Amino acid sequence: MMEVIEHLDQNRLLSVCSVVFDYAAPKIVIITTPNREYNIIYGTNLRHPDHKFEWSRAEFQNWSTQTAVQYGYSHTITGIGQQDTQYGCPTQMSVFVKYELHKTGVDA
Repeated sequence: MMEVIEHLDQNRLLSVCSVVFDYAAPKIVIITTPNREYNIIYGTNLRHPDHKFEWSRAEFQNWSTQTAVQYGYSHTITGIGQQDTQYGCPTQMSVFVKYELHKTGVDA
């Protein structure tokens, strides 16, 4: 899900997560979204008028952790793009790995 979640209303995001992580339950889920903190470099609040929200790094970390725990995944967050020492990278990515993969020794 590359640059998708920020286009969803918060209540729809919950439904999408349920479908993706619970119903479909793929072994690996990759989600990217803008880093709101980096927007100061671009001189804007939101990067696109259709974005319903953009998360800071801490907000994305919290959401990723809660989502991983709720649906039985581990997760790793990394930045994408040129990193600023204060604001981080322009894009943030969370890679979720279903716990069954860890049990079989498969690394993502």
